[in-house]
Amino acid sequence: MTDRVSVLISNDPVDWMPQGSCRGQSELFFAPFAERPEARVRREAHARAICQGCAVMIPCRSYARESRELGFWGGESEAERAAAGFAPTTPIIGRRRVAETAAAYRAAVAEAG
Repeated sequence: MTDRVSVLISNDPVDWMPQGSCRGQSELFFAPFAERPEARVRREAHARAICQGCAVMIPCRSYARESRELGFWGGESEAERAAAGFAPTTPIIGRRRVAETAAAYRAAVAEAG
């Protein structure tokens, strides 16, 4: 019997995402509206620990840098990416709307559930 190794070649820049150790843990990787600095330090430390053991940390970091993402990606915070020359270009004012939408969704799920 011969072992076969297959190589998947993809043009999709996010084909690595399903393999991320962070799947299902968005609350650790994206700051809630009006997060206090102490809470941010704790949240990012937890996120960093997850990233350190992740098999796709490097492509994740590269994606975040190239896309100028908000949040914690590939073991780097927004501030760390900005210091490396990859500052997010999206205005942060949209976070309130995201937080409100998420709260409404959680309320609807709780009500239905």
